[in-house]
Amino acid sequence: MPDHTWSDDAASDNRTPALKRAIAEAGDEMSATIGLPDKIKPGAFTFTFMVDVGDRRPVANEITFDWDEGWTATWVQDISPYEDISPGSSAPARGWASWRNGTDLLLAYTWFDLEVDGWAHIPGGAPGSGLPAEDAEDALYEPHTWVELGRLIVGTLFEKKLPGQTGQTFQ
Repeated sequence: MPDHTWSDDAASDNRTPALKRAIAEAGDEMSATIGLPDKIKPGAFTFTFMVDVGDRRPVANEITFDWDEGWTATWVQDISPYEDISPGSSAPARGWASWRNGTDLLLAYTWFDLEVDGWAHIPGGAPGSGLPAEDAEDALYEPHTWVELGRLIVGTLFEKKLPGQTGQTFQ
């Protein structure tokens, strides 16, 4: 049986030069991003970020958020074009995120290609959670806030539950 584990050489070979450059500039894989704005503005924005789902090396994911400055955003998550993966591997998940109480995160999603729908409630998962209200609002304009939200979304899709997280998937 072939060994399908990732080696550093295999990881490097499956990455585009742009992703390798972003990792080198960031100093480590998990800090690397591509296309992340310096300041978040209302509307749609797309970026690539690294996620560790625990079963292999960190992989690049692409996410598009559409945010109107409120307490909700819609999103589309997929493989990143910066990983040298066949476009046939694309299976975007789409969803909605809400943090109306400023503390908890509620996600609802559909993963059409995998015939999975689901939802998750993540206590303390709201962007800026734990900060005073005015700081939490300011945090929504900070790029790192959206990278962390993207990681919570991908973690939920790959069923990496956080303490206290509840949810359900439907197939």
